[in-house]
Amino acid sequence: MCREYKILFLFVGFLLSLGGAIDAFSSDETAPWLEESYHSPLALSLSQKRGELYVINNTSSSLSVIDLETQSVTRELALGSFPADAVLSKDESKLYVSCLYDYCIQVVDLDSLTVVDSVKVGYEPYGLTLSQDGERLYVANMISNTVTGLATRDLSKLFETSVARAPRFITELPSKGLIAVTNGMARELSLIDAHTGQLRESRHMLRSSLTKGIEKTDTEEYLIAAGIIAHDEMITMQIERGWINSNGVYVMKVDQPGHCVVVPLDSLINGAANPWDVLISPDQKRLYVTLSGVHEVAFVDLPKLLNLVASTKADAVVRLSQDVEVFDRLALGKRVQTGGNGPRGMALDARRGTLYVANYFTNDISAMNAEDGELQAVIALGEEKKMTLWRRGELLFNDARICQQNYYSCASCHQEDATTDGLNWDLINDGRGNPKNAKSLHDAMDTPPVMWSGVRANMYAGVAAGQRFLGFIPTEENHEALMEYIGHPRRAPNPYLNEDVAALERGKEIFYRSRCHVCHVPPTFSDMRKHDLGLKASFELRSRFYTPSLRESYRTGPYLHHGFAETYEEIFRKYNPDDKHGLTSGLSDAELQDLIIYLKSL
Repeated sequence: MCREYKILFLFVGFLLSLGGAIDAFSSDETAPWLEESYHSPLALSLSQKRGELYVINNTSSSLSVIDLETQSVTRELALGSFPADAVLSKDESKLYVSCLYDYCIQVVDLDSLTVVDSVKVGYEPYGLTLSQDGERLYVANMISNTVTGLATRDLSKLFETSVARAPRFITELPSKGLIAVTNGMARELSLIDAHTGQLRESRHMLRSSLTKGIEKTDTEEYLIAAGIIAHDEMITMQIERGWINSNGVYVMKVDQPGHCVVVPLDSLINGAANPWDVLISPDQKRLYVTLSGVHEVAFVDLPKLLNLVASTKADAVVRLSQDVEVFDRLALGKRVQTGGNGPRGMALDARRGTLYVANYFTNDISAMNAEDGELQAVIALGEEKKMTLWRRGELLFNDARICQQNYYSCASCHQEDATTDGLNWDLINDGRGNPKNAKSLHDAMDTPPVMWSGVRANMYAGVAAGQRFLGFIPTEENHEALMEYIGHPRRAPNPYLNEDVAALERGKEIFYRSRCHVCHVPPTFSDMRKHDLGLKASFELRSRFYTPSLRESYRTGPYLHHGFAETYEEIFRKYNPDDKHGLTSGLSDAELQDLIIYLKSL
């Protein structure tokens, strides 16, 4: 490390340790991401009938239309705020689009390329799927933790079903009358009755973390989901060979309750970080999986994969999930670079034999040979724009190439938005045998020190340590970009801010009456000090922990330093018997609900 960089490190560290963040790193209306003009393609939908590919551009809130014959953009349309997914109507005349921050589904008429209808659903709608008969649209609402069923004839609500945390991707099994949903912040798959909305099964998915795309085989015998294999049962002492995070697919026999077999897609010294989307070819010969952290697509031999799953006995499931050599040893397929950065959504043009891949960070679409992965073309969505420092930090945060052997990125534990995976990790920076809940990084800059035990004086030191945790000495260039990204978090609009204004005001009064503000001091809602709340678990080495900020707590559960409280209610009813964590034991149920409404609004 050069002398000038050491001086900069010490100087910034000193300023941050004074108790607040440097103004340049504060999150406000001048945040650099507000100036973004990138497309950030996230999801694709393809119409053979119309000869068009529809690209959902996340950060530009737009739709790009690509002509399949010329492989060029022909039309564009402004959409609602931060669209996430899209699905065609049965006659392919309309496109249904989920808009994350407008909490709605928009209907786009594809002839006129105009938004012709819209309907409010749950908070942060993400994944969509259409019923085989085209009469129902299913929506996974990521923050509401619900799945909504809509009638496509008039967009009326058929049902709204509560599921596990952060439902994200969804598919229908029409012959079985089910829909299947991956829950990104819970280790379970939700199987729901497609007509009544009744939850049929919550299937445990072993060591799954941040599961995303899901597909069914044509016989509907199997479901296949993509996700991280999180070894949070281990002490985080070894980066190599997937001992912390590995990556793969979760294969489940639909008619066998509880069945789940995990197959890693990693190579021994080359991880397959951050699986995102899955797609199966119509001939059932290939499974495609985008590996967003290493900028590749895995071309998997589907019959081989299913034969492996079928032959894996129950007592070998765990061993297989840890076998990071199996993909190469059994020649299950190959991994191919997309020619872009951050591949996420996919679409397949079976007629032309072309796989299209949305490259989030290079703002383009890769056209790859669907059989061998040869790159045929890269379709630009607009003029190439220079990557800002903030955008480069976002790329690095999601890029496993800065990790030794490429097994994980920062986003593997903090999602792509720098929040949390909801798991407890035993980091050795404060001793072994005391796992603690992964914290969101959104409030780390202005609430030093960092980590539950305060082992890092400030975020500058924390980001440097994080890069060393990835296996590399931090470089000045990378460090500056990561600090810019983490220091200006892209906060989602809070859906609870004005949900019930009267209850919010009552909850605010209870917050102060219960003396919550003594430790959770506005505006950061942290006093940046250690406290003993009597919550020390039997396995822990210490009892005093730093006060976390309450901002965005509605999206960062589970709660408490060890993640024991799954809900707000459990914080106060189950884990605060002696009123050490606020004077809440005397609150009525109605008062507690008002307090929770206020906490959600912060």
